[in-house]
Amino acid sequence: MEISFPEGPPGVHPPTSALARILAFKHVTNPVDEKPFSEALLLGVGGGLDTGYILFQFNHLPSPMLVLGFRNQWNNTRAFIENIVLRLNLAVEFEEFDNQSGAQIRLQEVLKQDRVALVWVDKAHLPYHEMPENLRGYINHQVAVYARDGRLWRLYLDDLSSKPIEVREKIFTAARANLRMNNFLMLIFKKAGELNPQQVRHAILEGIRDCVIQLTQPFQTAGISNLTYWAEKLTNHHDRRGWPQVFRDQNGLFPALVTLYESIKLNGTEGFALRKLYSDFLNEAARLLDNPAFNAVAGQYLQLSNHWSNLAENALPSRIQVFDQVKKRLNQKYAAYREYDLQAYKKAINDLNGLNTSIMADFTLDDHETNQLYERLAGQIKLIAELEKSAALRLRDLTRP
Repeated sequence: MEISFPEGPPGVHPPTSALARILAFKHVTNPVDEKPFSEALLLGVGGGLDTGYILFQFNHLPSPMLVLGFRNQWNNTRAFIENIVLRLNLAVEFEEFDNQSGAQIRLQEVLKQDRVALVWVDKAHLPYHEMPENLRGYINHQVAVYARDGRLWRLYLDDLSSKPIEVREKIFTAARANLRMNNFLMLIFKKAGELNPQQVRHAILEGIRDCVIQLTQPFQTAGISNLTYWAEKLTNHHDRRGWPQVFRDQNGLFPALVTLYESIKLNGTEGFALRKLYSDFLNEAARLLDNPAFNAVAGQYLQLSNHWSNLAENALPSRIQVFDQVKKRLNQKYAAYREYDLQAYKKAINDLNGLNTSIMADFTLDDHETNQLYERLAGQIKLIAELEKSAALRLRDLTRP
């Protein structure tokens, strides 16, 4: 079966990458320069950045689950995308369903009309990701569905991949059902509405203002304040939510450190907690707004991207050989996936499983070294918080009405 699929390399962040490729595939362009909308621009128009930190402790999981978010509305992707489509006047439909059958039939109808759907799924339920079963039901993910082979009951997806990913329709529908709170949510792209250059510039400024508001909220559960909260928990020996208490005797610490590294460096963030992609957006904004002052703030976020990357690297210090091996295998895993080299991808996963088993059985760091690690990470996070605040306040100054 011949599949029509977007050309070019995969993007960075699941929802913005999928949407940018859908728009390019449908020949939608930016009226300012008549070029396709970049993923960076969509990130910025949607509201840009945030910093989210949650450490879940569920009895049925083998260890605490660290969750980090770096995009505005990181825990509500629908709201984030709604901002994009509203500001860029894109005609779309969000559809929800009561049951699997209705959701499956409607997706079949959409694909038969040669439309593309952005679909919410449980990432751990998609077999090609090779994720542990105990993570099913926790990871909200978005993929674009481009085609269906009705004879073989197969769907063809764009999931940050250079080639279409083939998946059985039954399994895909189950992945939609596994996150009940989504109600089988999907977005159907219809067409681009009228949009002039001034509206694009207004959308850029609105997105930046949203970003500033989110980052500078005074609540410890959102924005830059959340970084300060995280840094404090890393070294608090008395709080039951502090890392020394949660990971007493280093039990369960290694998976959290791997998540810290993976979330910042590899998992839909381009290696820099989305800060480099946002820097690219600000450079593009400077050109589209004809305001070079945004280039200077782009430089601040480029500097921040390096600080975030260093934080991830220090979570698994390379001086410890087995940690260095883990990082190399993680990078090989993600590179193989993006190149659609499934053999190399599975080999990297098998190697990682072996390393994980060895480290979990005999964790490398003793109590003193672990406390030193906590102190080092907390210090870096505090510095990042200061730099994030400086950049956000500069953006606020530049976008005052």
